[in-house]
Amino acid sequence: MRRIIALTLFLFINYTAIALAEESVSVDNLNIQEYKGRCGVWMTAESQAKLNFFINKFSISMKDIQDVNGTTITWGETIFVPYSEKYLGELEARGIKRESVVSQKSDFIWPITNVQNISSTFGQRGGRFHTGADMPATKGTPVVAVMDGRVISTRYDGGFGNTVCIEHRDGFITRYAHNSMIFVKAGDYVKKGQVVALVGSTGNSTGNHLHFEIRYNDIPLNPLDFLPYKENLAESHAIRNWK
Repeated sequence: MRRIIALTLFLFINYTAIALAEESVSVDNLNIQEYKGRCGVWMTAESQAKLNFFINKFSISMKDIQDVNGTTITWGETIFVPYSEKYLGELEARGIKRESVVSQKSDFIWPITNVQNISSTFGQRGGRFHTGADMPATKGTPVVAVMDGRVISTRYDGGFGNTVCIEHRDGFITRYAHNSMIFVKAGDYVKKGQVVALVGSTGNSTGNHLHFEIRYNDIPLNPLDFLPYKENLAESHAIRNWK
């Protein structure tokens, strides 16, 4: 345990010291999402008729869909349907857009926007060590990548349920568990703020929430020592409260 605390302190101090220039990050929501450089939305391909409806609505072609998802579309699978610039303009005119947050290029952002509480913190819990932070949220809430990286696994992982793991720079890995749906696949390169899954309660879970982990060389660290400070979660930001 002392090793983890010492490593966390070392990484936090050094990680903060090497922060690069600020950047504006667009965070995906239920209306506008991004995949492979295109803005659009993830949806279930129920039938050709339903697909044709969205092709017309979003002012795109079947080729646009195939360029992102591949030439073979299986009915019932989740696919990414891109928007045209025209449709994006229509959304903007209606006031529908993604939230932009300012972040240091070397910093993480929150995997869920507007987190109000942490239902289970990092550390000992019921005789076992809890390796992440649990963030309650409504089922279907977008879960976003906290930093640019490469997806290394997407699978049903026992008690963690539907889980996404992403590797980042400098030996960091993040884990997002209990999702209701997963959108990305192993090998995908994702951007900070890009939706990767939706909140759920799969695996061993007592309710809809995201179990989120940050690991360094596979050593679990307290996520709230690295995520941006939130005043309403001050008690959970352990290192930042040390005097």
